[in-house]
Amino acid sequence: MRTLGTGIRRYTEPSVTDFTRSGGKLTTSAPEFLRGLGWEGAAIEHVLGEYREVTEELATRYADTALCYPRTHGVEAETSAVLYGLSRLLKPQSVVETGVADGRSSWLILAALERNGSGMLHSFDVNHAAGRLVGQHPQWQLEILDGKDPASGFSRALERVGSIDLFFHDSDHLYLPQLFEYGQAWPRMTPGSVFASDDVNCSRAFLDFCGRRRQRPVFLFDSRKITGAVRLPGVPRRRAEQLQQQVR
Repeated sequence: MRTLGTGIRRYTEPSVTDFTRSGGKLTTSAPEFLRGLGWEGAAIEHVLGEYREVTEELATRYADTALCYPRTHGVEAETSAVLYGLSRLLKPQSVVETGVADGRSSWLILAALERNGSGMLHSFDVNHAAGRLVGQHPQWQLEILDGKDPASGFSRALERVGSIDLFFHDSDHLYLPQLFEYGQAWPRMTPGSVFASDDVNCSRAFLDFCGRRRQRPVFLFDSRKITGAVRLPGVPRRRAEQLQQQVR
């Protein structure tokens, strides 16, 4: 009975108590979340100031685009700010996101990468209509996976991508699919990188995955969903390259 009970619990939505017991930090705003991942106030204030300008451009893009999905499929307000902020602060060279829908998160990440002047976003979905907000972008590679066997295509694609500086899960939120994606991405994460997932309130997958690796995530309680993230130890790739150039 104990084993059966544990198995059933895996597939139920976690409670607030579960998040508290994880040892992670619970936040309700983008600045708190970014501070929880180790960035300082001045840097956060700067990039979130940029974000306010970016949201005006995004609103225009929404008005000019025929959408395929309900607005509720996109990341929420504070999570949107976090994605832009992370992409600016981390200055990732390789970003992987799963689940695109109309492309709100993709658009925000690309806006940051464009301002960084480098970096590629590798996005994955199973719907050929995904990504309408973005359209085309030189720093974006969208791959549509076979809906009958997305796991195999995703694994092969990550082999081509190689190392990952920022990972964001926002696709199938069931327990096993989440665990699969986490397990595929985690070994490819670089020192100082950020491993994140939206909708961690839909199953215990993120809590279990982090718990087994003794990670203490930061959780963002947005209006309807919860986003979780951990920052790996070490110097981020871009910063490490800059330090090596200084030594030379």
